[in-house]
Amino acid sequence: MTRIGFLRWLRRRDPGYQVLRRGVRLSLVAAAGLFGGTYGLGDPVLGLYTVFSAIATGFISQLPGSPAQRIRSLLIVLPVALVLVTVGSLLSVSTWAAVAGMLVVGFTVAFATAGGPRILGVATGLQLFYIASSFPPYQPASLPSRLGGVALGIGLLILAERLLWPERPSPGYRDRLAEAGHTVARYIELVAERPSGEPVDGAELDRRQAAARQAMAGMSLAGYPPIQRPASAGFRDRAIRHSTSLLSQILVQADRLRARGTDIRDEDLTRLLRRAAEVIHAAADTLADRTAPVAEHELAELDTQIRHGYRHPVIERDDPARTVTLLQFAAITLRLASNARTLGLTTRIASGLRLPPRPRPAPGPDDVFYARRSSIFLYWQQFRLHLTTRSVYLQGALRVAVALTIARGVAGSLHLTHGFWVLLAILTLMRASAVETGKALSPVLFGTLLGAGVGTLLLTAAHVSELILVVLPVVMLLTFTFSPLLRPLWAQAMFTVLFVLVFTEVGPVDLKIAGARLLDVTVGAVVGILVGVLLWPKGGSGEVRRSVAAYLEQSAATAEGVVRKLAGRPLDMGILDSSRRGLVLAEASFLQYQAERHDRWLPPIDWMAAIVAGNYLHLGAIFRLRRGADARLPRVAGAADRLEEYAGQIRRSYHELARQLEEGRLRQRVSAPAPDGFAEEVRAVLDAGEPPSAALNLIEVEVWLSGAADNLDRIQPPSADLPAAGPGEGRRRTD
Repeated sequence: MTRIGFLRWLRRRDPGYQVLRRGVRLSLVAAAGLFGGTYGLGDPVLGLYTVFSAIATGFISQLPGSPAQRIRSLLIVLPVALVLVTVGSLLSVSTWAAVAGMLVVGFTVAFATAGGPRILGVATGLQLFYIASSFPPYQPASLPSRLGGVALGIGLLILAERLLWPERPSPGYRDRLAEAGHTVARYIELVAERPSGEPVDGAELDRRQAAARQAMAGMSLAGYPPIQRPASAGFRDRAIRHSTSLLSQILVQADRLRARGTDIRDEDLTRLLRRAAEVIHAAADTLADRTAPVAEHELAELDTQIRHGYRHPVIERDDPARTVTLLQFAAITLRLASNARTLGLTTRIASGLRLPPRPRPAPGPDDVFYARRSSIFLYWQQFRLHLTTRSVYLQGALRVAVALTIARGVAGSLHLTHGFWVLLAILTLMRASAVETGKALSPVLFGTLLGAGVGTLLLTAAHVSELILVVLPVVMLLTFTFSPLLRPLWAQAMFTVLFVLVFTEVGPVDLKIAGARLLDVTVGAVVGILVGVLLWPKGGSGEVRRSVAAYLEQSAATAEGVVRKLAGRPLDMGILDSSRRGLVLAEASFLQYQAERHDRWLPPIDWMAAIVAGNYLHLGAIFRLRRGADARLPRVAGAADRLEEYAGQIRRSYHELARQLEEGRLRQRVSAPAPDGFAEEVRAVLDAGEPPSAALNLIEVEVWLSGAADNLDRIQPPSADLPAAGPGEGRRRTD
C-alpha cells in the first residue's frame, strides 16, 4: 500500500515523469563528471567545475522547449559560461576587482532577462559561473581545468539530453493558441449564418460562444510559467503575441455581431464572415504545423473582399436609421475580417515564412513591422524600451546586482569560507518584492539548518568509514529527482547536504563545512532582505498601477490624435511610439505582478482588461492609419467634428481613470457618454453627394470609439462598489 501511495503521489506531482527523467540524467552526468575528473583524470578542479556546470545549467537553470531546443540553448550558454569563468578567475586577484566585476556581470545578466524567457531561464546559472570563479584562491594556472570542467559538464549534459530518455514535447502556448483559433473560427461560422437569413440554433451558438471565451481566457500569458511564455524580443514570439491579441479582438467583434445581427440580411457580409472563418482555421493550422500554411492567395482574396466591402457598403437612402444599423454591422464585420487577414500574416511570421512586400509608398504604419527588422534591432529596441526606472526589468536587475555586489564585498572582507554560498543564497532567496522575499526566508534558513545537521552526521560517518563515495551518488539522485517536487524547506535541506558532500569530495573532510554553509546562507539572507526592503520593495505591485495608467492615457491620446488625422488635421506620429512603449512596460509589470502576492491596497480593477482596452485603442489607431486616405472622415454637416468631440470625451474619461490609478485609489466610477445616433449625419453625408464609403467611415469610427467606452466598464469593479462620475467630475481628493 505504501508503494502504491508513493506512485500515486509521484504521478500527481510529476505527470509524465519528466522531472524524474531529468533528475536521473543529471545525476549520471554529475557523478560521471565529478568522479571521472577527480579520480579518472586526477584533476579535482576539473571534476568540481564539471559537476558545478551540470548543476548550474541542468538544475538551477530552467531550459524551456523540446530536447532539441534545450540543446540549442546549452550550445549558446557554453561560450558565455566560458567567458564568465575566465573573467571571474582573473578578477579574483583582489576582492575589490571581484566586487566591481560582480556589479557589472550581476546587472548585465539580470537585465538581459528582458530579452525573453530563454535568457530568463539560464540567468541564475550564468550568474553562478562568474560567482564561483571569482572567489580565492587566485590561481591562473587552474584556468584550463576550470574551462575544461565547464565544457565537459555542459557537453555531457547535451549528450544526455540527446541520448538518455529524450522527452516528447508537451503542448505549449503555440499549440493551445492554435486550438483557441479553431474554437473561435467555429463560433464565427455560426455567427455568419445570422445575416444569411438561415435559421440558427441558438443553443449551439451559446455553446460555441462559451467554448471560444473559455479558450481565449486560457491564453493570458500570466497563466503560464515565465519560461514558457512567448515573451522574447524575437519576431516569432512577437508574432505569437500579436496573434493572441488579434484573436481576442476577433472574439469580441464576433460577440458584437451576434448582438446586432438579428435583423440584418446581407449575402456579401455572410460570404465575408465565412471567408474570415476559413482564414482563421488556416491560421490555426499554420500555428500547429499540421498542414500547409495559410497561403498568400487566400489572404489576397480576403483582402479583395474587404476592400470591396469598404468601397461598396449596402445602404438604404430612404431609411437613415436602418442605414446606420447596416453600416454598424458592416463596420464590425470588416474589422473582424481585417483582423483575420492580419492573423494569417502573423501566423506565417511565427512559422518563419516570408511576407508579401509592402506597397510603396505605404499608406500608414506597418502593424507587422517586426517581421521586416533584424533580430539585433528587435532585441536592441526591447532593451532600449526598458532602460527606464519605470521598468520592472531594470528595477529587478539593479536590485539583484546591488545585493550580489554587497554580498561579494562582505564575503571577501570577512574572508568567509566558501563565500560562494553567500551569493547563492541571495539568488535563491530574492524575489521581486520584499514581501515575497520575506516569505521565502524561513524555508531557506530552516532548510539550510536541517541540511547542515544531516551533512555533519554524514561527514562524521565518512570520516571513519569512507562512505562518501557511496553516499554522494545517492544524495545526487535524491536531490535532482525529488527536491523539485517537495516543499522549499526540504528542497533546501537536500541541496545543502549535496553541496556539503561535493565540496568535501574535492578537498579534505572538514566537519566545519556544514557550519560554514549555515553562516554563509544567513549572511546572504540578511543582505538580500535589506536590499529588497530598500530598492523598490513593492515589486510589480508598486509599478503596475503606474504603468497601466500611463498606457491607458497614451493609447487614448493616440486614438484622439488619429481621429483628428482622419478629419484632416495634423498628427504627431510620436504618440504611436509612446503608446507602444507604454504597452511594453505595462505588460511587463502586469506579468510580474501576477507572480507575486497581490497587494490588497491596489485599486480593484481588472488589470488584464485594462491592458486589453489599451490594445484596442492602440491597434485600432494603427489600423485606421494603415488604410490611409481611404479612411478619411467626411466633414459634411459637422459629422467629423462630432466624432472629434466624442474622441476627446473618450480621452478625458481614460485620463480620469488613469489619474485615479496613479493616486492608488478609485474614488468614483468613470464612464464615457454613449454617442447620439448618427442617422442625421449619415443622411447629410449621403445627401451631399458623398459616396456610401464615406458614411461607412463615419460609422466605423463611431463603432470603434463606442467600443472603447464599453471597455471602461469592463476595467472597473461593479457599479455598486463605486459612486458614478463622468469625465472631469470628482476631481477633489477625498482621501
